[in-house]
Amino acid sequence: MTDFEALRMKGQKAEPYVCASCGNCTMVCPVFNEMEWEQYGPRGKLSVMKSIFEGKADFDEEFARKIFLCSLCEHCSSVCTTSIQLDRFWELTRAEAAKAGLLPAPIQAIRDSMLKYGDPFWMGPGNRMIWAEGIEDMVNPHIRRNASVAYFAGCNATMKAQVQGIPRSMVKIMQHADVDFTLLGEQEVCCGAPLLWTGDYESAPELANKNTDLMRDLGVNTIVFSCPSCINTWRTVYREFLGVSIAKEFELLTTSQFIHRLNAEGRLEYEEQPMITATFHDPCVSARRLGITREPRDVIERIPGVYNVEMLASEKETKCCGNHALLSSVDPLMASRIAERRCREVSVTPATLLVTECPRCKIAFDIAFNSINYSIDRLDLAELVAKCLKEEKE
Repeated sequence: MTDFEALRMKGQKAEPYVCASCGNCTMVCPVFNEMEWEQYGPRGKLSVMKSIFEGKADFDEEFARKIFLCSLCEHCSSVCTTSIQLDRFWELTRAEAAKAGLLPAPIQAIRDSMLKYGDPFWMGPGNRMIWAEGIEDMVNPHIRRNASVAYFAGCNATMKAQVQGIPRSMVKIMQHADVDFTLLGEQEVCCGAPLLWTGDYESAPELANKNTDLMRDLGVNTIVFSCPSCINTWRTVYREFLGVSIAKEFELLTTSQFIHRLNAEGRLEYEEQPMITATFHDPCVSARRLGITREPRDVIERIPGVYNVEMLASEKETKCCGNHALLSSVDPLMASRIAERRCREVSVTPATLLVTECPRCKIAFDIAFNSINYSIDRLDLAELVAKCLKEEKE
């Protein structure tokens, strides 16, 4: 069993005793809203953890699985009346489960893939560039060349067929704007977030070092990310692992921040669109951890003929898509039901287009909209921008 050293070392072991049992976290928890059982919500799990600390309950396989039935969406942390960092607590508790040999089988498989191939999909470096098939003449000249801007595509956007339009769109945008950019190509490895979600805090520094060393060798100043979890890992977790602030060494930007800058500099020209009504889904990490909510809306509204309408829950109150922190690997049915709830909130808006800024969100919505039999166009922000660019600048 475990001695909960990870929780103690990070100053988190007192959190179950700090909890006021108000229930705010439980009411916003997407997993509790599906299960409607106290032990699946944050308050209930904290109560069990308190009993485990006091020797009144066991940290067993059944409870460990409940720890992984969590999307780490941070909504619970944002409403906590006693300011508990619940997302951090559950991440560290996963590390305790890993140390005790209690990882659910799908989580163990992802951890093994990360250690062997550098990605969570058992695909390996040879499949890292399959997204560029057919546009090699546009992409190959930019692979591992010295440049001021690097595009870090991430595992989902490069290896999942449903979202490979995202890196293709980013290349189009950067070429349209005459950006001096580089790609890591097959040498790019996962940012390490999925490894952390499996509870492995010891192996992730190797991935961090590989990525940052490559960026230094290429003389990069700015790194652009399509995945909110990737940029969050670079900004916060790499600082913990490497002992230095990567954000001080490199400028780290999300897709929306980067495109917003290109717009401000007048480097993107758009075609008039035929009255498109869009609604933007804020990814949990973007809105609640990174605080990036205004830039994507500004980008949407900058495109002539595209108008943004808000869902009832948006910005920092956004609802989770269910496809974060490996929840969809542990319980894909639950993850899909969580996404379906969000899709129904989209369906009551007048929008004909759903836009987001996260490959995982887009994958979740592609599945969920089919489940509820509701048809609406779905695009990542980069795909929308690339689609609306003028073919040739004057």
